[in-house]
Amino acid sequence: MINIIINEKKTSVSIRYNAFYKLVILLGIIKFCGRGDKASLQIIHLLFWALRDDKNYQVMHDLKLDIRNSLTPWSFEFGLEKVLSIGYIEEYIDKKIVSGTLEIVLTNKGLQILKSINEEELFVEEIEKIKTIGWMPKSKIEKANNNWKLI
Repeated sequence: MINIIINEKKTSVSIRYNAFYKLVILLGIIKFCGRGDKASLQIIHLLFWALRDDKNYQVMHDLKLDIRNSLTPWSFEFGLEKVLSIGYIEEYIDKKIVSGTLEIVLTNKGLQILKSINEEELFVEEIEKIKTIGWMPKSKIEKANNNWKLI
């Protein structure tokens, strides 16, 4: 008989892949980049893309300041459906159809979580980046999406 021994090796995984980390980012995006505590999936995906690295963030920041009027090709956030599911299950968010568009809405419970995070001074850097981008008109984002440029 052969004995097989499995030694578990710990691997370091970035917190950016953690669903609860992404949930906090989602709540922040809805609060500070949405309108009336609600945001479209397009805005949510776009802001997650912007927060992925400094280069993407600079593109969004420049768009916000009218330094540029186009976006580089961007991608959807992998695993966002799981984050949305957790948000719905925990009742931090809800969904609503506004003018034929699906919007993700913060609930009172979601607002309370953000308030607690702010009071405890958690996720300060991420929340500040989200606040800096802030709300942008949908027309500006649609126009920028129609003018994709690599440089």
